[in-house]
Amino acid sequence: MKKIKLKIKTKIMLMNMAILIPTIVFIYIITINNLYSNVIKNSIDFLTKESYTTQLYISNYIEKYNEKNVEDNFLSKSSLINTYISNRLRFRTQIYNKNGEILEDSVMDSLSLYDEDINNAIKGNKAYIVKKIDGNIYILFSSPIYFKNNTLGCVRYVYCVDGGKKLIDNMFIIMGIIAIIAMLISWLLSNIFSNNIAGPIKKLKNISEKVAAGEYENRIDIKSGDEIEDLSKTFNKMSYNIKTYIESLKEERKKQKDFLDNVTHEFKTPLTAIIGYSELMPRLKEKEDIDDSLFYIKKEGTRLLKLVDELLYLSKLGKSEFIIDKTRSNLKKIVEESLTTMEPRLEKYNIEIVKNLFDITLVIDKDKTKQVILNVLDNAIKYSECKNITISMKIENSSIVLNITDDGIGIKNEDLEKLFEPIYRGYNLNNEDKGNGLGLSICKEIMKKQKGNIFISSEYKRNTCVKIIFNKSNFFIQEDIKNEKN
Repeated sequence: MKKIKLKIKTKIMLMNMAILIPTIVFIYIITINNLYSNVIKNSIDFLTKESYTTQLYISNYIEKYNEKNVEDNFLSKSSLINTYISNRLRFRTQIYNKNGEILEDSVMDSLSLYDEDINNAIKGNKAYIVKKIDGNIYILFSSPIYFKNNTLGCVRYVYCVDGGKKLIDNMFIIMGIIAIIAMLISWLLSNIFSNNIAGPIKKLKNISEKVAAGEYENRIDIKSGDEIEDLSKTFNKMSYNIKTYIESLKEERKKQKDFLDNVTHEFKTPLTAIIGYSELMPRLKEKEDIDDSLFYIKKEGTRLLKLVDELLYLSKLGKSEFIIDKTRSNLKKIVEESLTTMEPRLEKYNIEIVKNLFDITLVIDKDKTKQVILNVLDNAIKYSECKNITISMKIENSSIVLNITDDGIGIKNEDLEKLFEPIYRGYNLNNEDKGNGLGLSICKEIMKKQKGNIFISSEYKRNTCVKIIFNKSNFFIQEDIKNEKN
């Protein structure tokens, strides 16, 4: 059997009607019954009072003629007595003898109205019954007739409660109208009341569907002053917490990706050095040169192992950022080590290096600074199509600036603005070896972590200059400056 689904608004309105309609019916039944009872009671009181008046009249009338046979006198005068009583009261009356036989009836018809009220009246008791005759309600009220403690018969009032019936009918109509108005008002109020309840719930449902679809910024504002308002506040809090949690997951995912990109790029530096020295060794003849190459291969291999250990350590700690390990390092030596690493490739592409360097000790991360320099040199070799690279150092204001300038094809302005964006590879797309687009972005991050920076300027088809800036006042110790040239 299919389950019937009803909205909350419909349930509230049906519930109100289910309470209201039985209540109205109950009130109607009670009211009509009470009204009917009051009409009957008032009619009985009226007939009882009239019965005493009639008894007094008959007693006086019989006594007036002072006949010895009172019963015969009553029987002979019953027609006049009944006529008088009926004319005075203006409704049907009957007179019965002590044997229950009808003597007079103000309305002569074939309808028999004999009932137990007559027997009770003959026995000396006032009695009545209520009967419905021809669609009308009648009270058949019988009262005994006494004369000097002798029961002569009884008088019977056939009283039609037509006025009371009209009152009951009118009350029925009035109550029906009131009931209809009450139900209409109740339906209207129920509709308004149910809207006040179902409306916020509908809003909550719509916002919930949006949140379920991933629109976590949605909020609901309900000012109902009840539990629904409390529910909306709790929902908003839940939605905010979900949004925060999802954003934290996205951020953590981004950190993990950046972490892998960073570590992958850091692996590139020692691997480049190892490959460079291994390519250089077959051309070396002097044992000292071969030993130097083996030394650098071992050194870079050790550094590669260190990076692997760092990766495992960071993974164990659940971190997603590389560590800057600052030591006192000579920037000139870092540059020269980088050039030595890149020497095989420089020779392969017939690129001349022009140096203008001086000794200066900075508090920096030696390996990661070397990584930045190697990345800049690698880009110049791969993309610039240059023949000369000039590397110079100078002091500008409160900073040490390392300039690496090539005389290659330069960079277009639209590409220049986007070079430090992750995964951007618009520069010299004709080159097949385009890399992964992460190098300069990582270099920027490394320099910022050392409180420095890196900038690129270029004239298209003429040259490109990369400025690697180290903060002098906070991040280096000047031991000696030789051959400084501005």
